[in-house]
Amino acid sequence: MTTNQDTSLGTPSPPTGQAATPVTTTSRLVGWLVGFYLVLTWATAVAAIAMAASGSSAIGQEASVHAAILAVVSILTLVFTVNLLRGKLRSDVRLRIIAIILAAALIVTAIVVPLPVWMITGHAVGAALLLATLLVLCWRPAP
Repeated sequence: MTTNQDTSLGTPSPPTGQAATPVTTTSRLVGWLVGFYLVLTWATAVAAIAMAASGSSAIGQEASVHAAILAVVSILTLVFTVNLLRGKLRSDVRLRIIAIILAAALIVTAIVVPLPVWMITGHAVGAALLLATLLVLCWRPAP
């Protein structure tokens, strides 16, 4: 992909075939929400893996594997958010899709899978952060 040079201002224009969108307050809010979700997910994964490795009976092996999978998948939300903040319009749709899927997975998992109370609480908070992200993305002004 090539960039065009805007000679009147001396700044590069957006890549050919792609519109640039300014970073708005709502985009920054999405960044904060996804950032909090990422930190929460990774903290839960580290705690679950540490507890499983120490042989604690408070958490099963499947719960620690589940937490690790969620932490790895949460990196997608970060990638899509960074691309959204860079002005890539397709990342908006991708972030909406992954937020819906992850929020639904967190809610179903918290109900179906036998997890410790602290992990269920983490799932509820994570789902709330993802749903808040989705709300901000759906009701923000059009670029």
